[in-house]
Amino acid sequence: MAIVNREQSKKFSALVQSSKEIIPLLPWDKDMEKENFLAPDFTMLEVICFASKSCPVGINIPNYDDIREDEGFKNVMLGNSMPSTATSQTVQFATEEQSAILRAETVRSYEVDVACHELLGHGVGRLHYRDENGGCRTYTDPLTKEQYQSCYEKGETWNSKFGSISASYEECRADTCAYFLCTLPQVYSLFGFKDDEVDRLLWVSIMTQLRKGIVGLPLYNPQSKRWGQAHTQGAYVLSMWLYRNQKTDIIKIEILGDNEDFRIHLNE
Repeated sequence: MAIVNREQSKKFSALVQSSKEIIPLLPWDKDMEKENFLAPDFTMLEVICFASKSCPVGINIPNYDDIREDEGFKNVMLGNSMPSTATSQTVQFATEEQSAILRAETVRSYEVDVACHELLGHGVGRLHYRDENGGCRTYTDPLTKEQYQSCYEKGETWNSKFGSISASYEECRADTCAYFLCTLPQVYSLFGFKDDEVDRLLWVSIMTQLRKGIVGLPLYNPQSKRWGQAHTQGAYVLSMWLYRNQKTDIIKIEILGDNEDFRIHLNE
């Protein structure tokens, strides 16, 4: 049960209205996107009651690509489920200086991340199927510039293809889209950020993701080797990929004491 926050919903409506200009700026071939983006309704809600042991900040409905592609989808952000401030308990593994920045900027930055994650993270992309002549589309890798062919077979869906990791993969995909998009002037300006604040916005977002993947490790069951939460597994995978594959010292881990604790040093 919730009430629409009309004033806060205006900025999300502006993001929806700008989606046709923003989506082509994503760093991959336009053939990887739907010919016509089905822009969703995007609303800020204030929750009165949420019948669960925990309340999410944002929801994309539905999260099935085969439904979204043909029928469309809806986004909501549950504004009052997000803490009004970040307390000292929420900044594990950060230095005192970093903690001060995170306490001051996390809530503001998170609003941009959630908006981009739900609307333009989950909403973009399409499923390409083998055509009636047995052919697959050819794509160009945006990083290596290599060409490759890939397609789904008849009857396959994202969830059936990727199985138990499909939800986590999708959440990680939506997160990484959000981190790219939040650096675009067409996006961050809608949320009141200025040009000289973008580096800090991205730093807070990535630092939060690094910490989220590690703080969420209790949700991993080492016996069954399964995660209990899709967003957290996505955050952990992204954190470990960044740490293991960085080409410079963008991320440094400082071990404290006799392996008692550690600090993440993320270079802005």
